[in-house]
Amino acid sequence: MSPAVMMVLSAVMMAAAAALLFFSLMVKRPMPALSPGQRPPAGDPDPRRQETRLLRGGRKLWRRQAQQRRRVASLALMLRQAGYVGSRAQVSVLLSLGLVALGVASAGALHGLREGGGLAGALGNGLAGLLLGAVLVWFWLKRRIVARREQLEEEVELLIQVTRMLWETGMTLEGVLRSLIVNLGEVVPASSLELRVALARIEAGQERSEVLEALADLQPSPASESYFNLLAQVAATGGGARSALQSLSELLNDRRRTTLQERVTKMSGKMSVVMMVFLFPVLLIIVAGPAVVNLASFFQSMSGGFQQ
Repeated sequence: MSPAVMMVLSAVMMAAAAALLFFSLMVKRPMPALSPGQRPPAGDPDPRRQETRLLRGGRKLWRRQAQQRRRVASLALMLRQAGYVGSRAQVSVLLSLGLVALGVASAGALHGLREGGGLAGALGNGLAGLLLGAVLVWFWLKRRIVARREQLEEEVELLIQVTRMLWETGMTLEGVLRSLIVNLGEVVPASSLELRVALARIEAGQERSEVLEALADLQPSPASESYFNLLAQVAATGGGARSALQSLSELLNDRRRTTLQERVTKMSGKMSVVMMVFLFPVLLIIVAGPAVVNLASFFQSMSGGFQQ
């Protein structure tokens, strides 16, 4: 088999593996409901136990490196802010993105072989393709974080109002979180994921205020961070949250209004630049064009008179 065919097959296989990993991560597989005394059937084990050895080893290595190395911890934080919760989800995304980058590198190496550059050309184009794939993956991850931040900013207002109404009924914090997940799960999907994480950790026995404070530090949205910090303060002090939630809603509305005003101001400045670049030259041509033509004809007639 020729090297070119091997490059093509490797690129196709890497792209297909990346697509399968990403699809398996994004698709939600519902678990069958079991009765209180019923055990899972022997032929249908837990999907978490069906993970490959590579993925299990990758989870342990990723968790260890994220605790010891600062750059790996920052990358883990970016993946968490992008919406990938847990080591399993983050390792799956990293594997899929790495395969995409390697596929681009294989395509670059194949291009170098087709151009007749030999081994040196294949290695050079392969490194360039790997760098290009890494840059594309980085920009995709940054764009994912920005999109999730905007989604959380849009969802937090409804989340605050519903939380305030549920708190007025006398529910506990766990009851409020559970009711928000059940009733607003499809309306606020990004915030519902964060609420599920908080509720699972609280029900596991962790301190409520510590869980909410740690969750607030992981939020990409300032509004969502303020919301979870407020819940942490309420859980620590045990006071009422009605007035605090109302004040937070007003603060976020003022902040949103200020942001819109800044955007309008920037847009007016951009429109002024557009008018100066495109409209003023046209007006100058229309206004000063006849005078320039008359001056040109006058100088032409004067030069003809001097020649005579």
